[in-house]
Amino acid sequence: MTEKEKTKWIEFSLVKGLNQILLMELYLFNKNPFEIEIQGEDFFKKITGRKIDFNEKIKALDEELSIMKKEKIKTVFIEDEEYPKLLREIKHPPLFLRIKGTIPKDSERMIAIVGTRRYTPYGRRITQHFCEELVRRNFHIVSGFARGIDTIAHKTAIENRGKTIAVFGSGIDVVYPPENKNLVQKIVENGAIVSEYPCGTQPLKRNFPERNRIISGICFGVCVMEAPSRSGALITADFALEQGREVWACCGEIFEKTFQGCFNLIKEGAKLLTSIEDIMEEIELPMEFAEKKEINKQENLNLTRNQKLVYDVIGFKPILFDEIKAKTNFSTPEIFKLLTELQIYGFIETYPGGKFVRKK
Repeated sequence: MTEKEKTKWIEFSLVKGLNQILLMELYLFNKNPFEIEIQGEDFFKKITGRKIDFNEKIKALDEELSIMKKEKIKTVFIEDEEYPKLLREIKHPPLFLRIKGTIPKDSERMIAIVGTRRYTPYGRRITQHFCEELVRRNFHIVSGFARGIDTIAHKTAIENRGKTIAVFGSGIDVVYPPENKNLVQKIVENGAIVSEYPCGTQPLKRNFPERNRIISGICFGVCVMEAPSRSGALITADFALEQGREVWACCGEIFEKTFQGCFNLIKEGAKLLTSIEDIMEEIELPMEFAEKKEINKQENLNLTRNQKLVYDVIGFKPILFDEIKAKTNFSTPEIFKLLTELQIYGFIETYPGGKFVRKK
């Protein structure tokens, strides 16, 4: 594909009503965009099922190219070597991706970590645990940049010197959620931001189910860490099953609503995820351990003796103040003092109902 043809396809992506799925249909019919452009309305309706007016664009091509240049966004087409190998295999691959950063070449090592936005402390801990274990084995963590489990997955991969790929449901230049603004550059430096949407595209609700097929399509498997019965993570899992990918789901307490989606997945045939071996035994490729420095977090706590006694009592399951007092035998003022210090240092946090829970 020539550079002129690529630019023309980028221009087509700015036409109202032409998404990447329809672009791919046009491409499969005729790979020359200049020949496509001169066709009449009947042709486009026959191929796409829609009335397409190539004069109706969401913005001018020059504006799009200018933003891409400023933001250092490149395009990777389905014919390009950098295009994720596994993504080519799905039913509706995007014709091209807009990318900021670098997608690792070994797509067989990409695994999706997804879950709810409203996570529990336990959900956060298991997400951190499995991301750490996967990064140690040189896997690349893929997720959707959403609040909650997605954000934890990206951050944990970076903190453990791993690679991570964030798939946006908006234009790459539109950061959503906004509080993740500072995370963008870290991901770019340690992987890539990926989107099928033009720059400036807002995070519309309808974009996210489309986006989810790319999250699962890039990867060999999807891990659902924590998800209620209605969750976007389950849409990603459905796409994964449709695409012939592996699907794992973690198990929480049976009364915890945020895990009901995981339970349903397991009932429907997803593999129960209890240890890293559950993933490794499904992998046919030799997955050697990378020589990465292990971070002993206990050594880095630097707590006083009394702080550590309280910290050791508090786990990743919320615990009441009275339980902490009963297990440590400290006076009430002393416990309040130690809890405050641990919160200031970022080791614990409060939980609804007057409870406390570990952050790390």
